[in-house]
This record gives sequence, structure tokens and C-alpha cells, in this order.
Amino acid sequence: MELKRFKMHDERYDRGEGIHFWLQVILFTGIGQLCWNIENQWFALFLNAKVTLDVTYTTAMTIVSATLTLISSLLFGTIQDRKGKRQIYLGVGFILWGLSTILMYIAEPIANIGTHSYVILAAWLVVLIDGIMSFMGSIGYDSSVNIWINDHTTTKNKGTIGAIVGIMPVIATIVGTVVGGAIIGDNQNYLLLFMCMGIGVIISGIICIIFTRDKKSLKPHKDGTFMHQLLSPFRFKELKGIPNIKELICSLLVMCVYSISFNFYFVYLGTWAVYRLGFTEFGFGVIEAVSMILGIGVAIPLSRLINKDKTPLVTFLGIVLSILGLVLVYFFVKDQTSVNGAQPISAKNILLIVSVFFFGTGQILMTESCMIWCRGLFPAKARGTFEGIRTIFFVWIPMLVGTLSGHFIIKAFSENGVDANGMAINIPQQNLFLFAAFMALVALIPLFFATREYNKRIKAKNEALRNGIIDPTLYDSIALDDEGNDYDLASKSDEELANMNKSEVNEDNGTN
Repeated sequence: MELKRFKMHDERYDRGEGIHFWLQVILFTGIGQLCWNIENQWFALFLNAKVTLDVTYTTAMTIVSATLTLISSLLFGTIQDRKGKRQIYLGVGFILWGLSTILMYIAEPIANIGTHSYVILAAWLVVLIDGIMSFMGSIGYDSSVNIWINDHTTTKNKGTIGAIVGIMPVIATIVGTVVGGAIIGDNQNYLLLFMCMGIGVIISGIICIIFTRDKKSLKPHKDGTFMHQLLSPFRFKELKGIPNIKELICSLLVMCVYSISFNFYFVYLGTWAVYRLGFTEFGFGVIEAVSMILGIGVAIPLSRLINKDKTPLVTFLGIVLSILGLVLVYFFVKDQTSVNGAQPISAKNILLIVSVFFFGTGQILMTESCMIWCRGLFPAKARGTFEGIRTIFFVWIPMLVGTLSGHFIIKAFSENGVDANGMAINIPQQNLFLFAAFMALVALIPLFFATREYNKRIKAKNEALRNGIIDPTLYDSIALDDEGNDYDLASKSDEELANMNKSEVNEDNGTN
């Protein structure tokens, strides 16, 4: 009896169900996003507080990080496809990720020497270590957690997974900003913050090695040499043979354009709040926490639309809310006179809270909808490789173009000065958010074409089902029948699909 119970649990886990599966999804996405929050937000503030306010190094850090993230995702995504393994890379990647997070602190004592040359050395050391941390993080998260979750995603659980994937960055921002600010405290103890985060990620990696399992149907997939397989998504003639490739490209472009807008301001957001508006790190964390908790309350109900084939609608709402929030910041939150930096929960901060609520909720909706939309169109046997392609559109291009654009906007429109060590001082202004709003508006163009392709596919799928036909090219890469049985359509042979079609037709005719 005990053996049978364990087997049932194992089968449920394999279908993306059960408490053990969901706890692991929450753990890995939660810890992973929290560590990304440390990298995206606190590393920049660490650089500004302990080394230099010169925006050049913040921009360089972001670009190097994005490039190494891309390289890591492409390499290790392809390796995992060829090996037919995810779990071991997830666990080891998390352990290395945690170690590299702790390593960041060594830049502070070098900067404290105080001479111009040592400050420059410390600044470039921050850039280098951030790149190493991103490379390791991509092994553990982008090319492992993301694809491990995708392996277990079904049409039955994709709405819930989309909600978790969309909400976890927000929860990580809340926890990372509020708790991180409290850990750092008035003494700015960044070492303690990096130690706490690094140890947490290492423990998560050990838990993965002990308890996490790959999907049973995951098998090694080798397509020629390693380089041939690595570069296969870049061979455009071969891409034409992939079902729904137009929809995939258009949906990737939607998130790409939107994320460029997001990266105009995100990496500079903490610097703007602390040095332009006068908040402490903890104080602005409270503003973000209040706004994002309200955002989660909106995003969770809307995630149900994904299960109802309304993914483009969720994406549209995400873009509109983001634009609204960014425009509100531009017009009503200009400097310290617009807010009460000493008291985060204050009537004077209501417009700032509302603005962060709007563009924060927009980011949640975009993440949960576009992640599920794009990944559902990946070829089932090449999910690891295509996760690297997703990284190009979701991470690398946006961080390269968006961060550089933000850099030039800050350099052109902000008051610039020099500190005691001869390093430049650049503080972002609110016009950064207006430029970001215009860029987000452009994302509606690829969304129009992506929605058209999506609606064509869903309409064809429903018509085929009415005729008793299951066409795997019209589904996400994994689909379930009405009884919850795992079709795993993309991995079935033509003969198996033919038998399934006959079965569906017989059931419609009332025969066995």
C-alpha cells in the first residue's frame, strides 16, 4: 500500500501536480527571483553607495550581466537537451550562484582605500563579479528552473504556473527591498545582505539535488554536433518548419519591446528613489511593498484568463497599466518636493504608490502571460535551446538597448557633478519614465500581429476538436485531454496521434 501511494505521488509530480511539486516550484522561483532582485537592485545600490555614482559602471554592469546570462542560457540549455537532464544543473548552478553572490562584497574594502585608481578598480571588479554571478545564475535558473517548470507545464496547470512565474519577481522585490533594507540598516551592512542571500541560494541548491526529479519523459535529444544543435534556432530555413513560428516570433517581440521600456528605468530605480526623491533604501522598499501587494491582488484573478485562451488580453492590460503608471510618475513625481521621503506611508506619497502599483502590476501581467505564451510554443524536444532564444528577446536585447538608452538619457538630462575621488555623479530624473512610456506603447504593434496568429490557432484548435481531431500543432507543447491525461502531444509518433484521433471520433459516435 505504501509503495502504491508513493507511485501515485510520483505520477502526480510528473504531471505537475501535488504538494511536493508546488513547494519546489515556489522555492526555486522564489529564491531565484530574490537573488535576481539582489543582483538587479542591490548590486547597483551597493556600487552607488560604496564605490561610485558614475552611471557608466551601472550601465556596464547591466550589459555584461545580460551578455553572460545569454551565453550561459544558450550553452547550458543545449547541453541539457543533449544530456536529457535538468535537475543536476539546477542544483549545482544554485550552489555556484550563491557563492558568487557572497563574493561581491570584496569590492568594498578595495574602494575604501580611497584613491582614484582603486575606486576605478573596485568599480570594474563589481562589473566582473556581477557578470560571474549572472552566468552562474543562468545555469541554475534560466536554463534549468525555467525549463524544468516548462517540462511539467500542462494546459491544466499553466494558469497557476503563469501566476507564480509572474508574481514571484514582485514578491522578491517586496521581500528583497524591505528585508534587504532592514538587513543593511543605517550602517549599510551589504556584507550581511550578500551572505544571507548567498547561503539561502546554496541551501536551495542542496535541496534540489536531494529531492527534485526530472520529468520521466525527458530524454536526450541530439541533433548533429553540439555546435549544430546550439545554432539550430538561428538557421531561419529550419525555423520555417516549426509549427506556429510566426506566433512565437511575434510574442517574443512583444516582450522584447516591452522589456526594453522596462530596462530604461529599472536598474536606475533605486538610485532615483534614494538620491532624487530622498527615501532611504528601506523607505522606498515600503513604497514598493504596498504597491506590489495591491498589484498581486489584481494579477492573480487575471491569470485565470490564460487558462481560458485569453493570453493576449492579459498582455494588453499589462502594457496599458505600465504606460499609465510611467506617465503618472513623469507628471506628478519630480523630486523631493513631490513626496515625503521621511515617512513612506504618507498622504503625500499616494501618487507615487499608485504609479508604482500601475507599472508594477503591468510588469506582473506581462511576465505571467508572455512566459506561458512563448514557452508553450517551444518545440518540446528543444526546450533548453529555445530557452536561450527566449533569453535573447526577454533579457539580452532589452538590457543592452534599454539600459544603454537609459544611460544616455541620464547623461543628457541629469545634473552631473564630480565626487571627492574625481568620479562622475549622475542622478536619474523623472523624464526617464516618459521615454519608457513611449517605448512601451510601441509594444502594441507586435502584440497586434501576435494576437492575430494566436486567435487563428485557437480557432483552428476548437474547430478540430469539434470534428474529433487532435492536431498537436495547434496546442501548447504539452496538452491534456478533458480527463486530465497527459497527451504530451509533441512527443507522440504519427501512429499514436492517428490512434488518438480514431479514439476521439469513436467516442463522438458513441462506439468503443
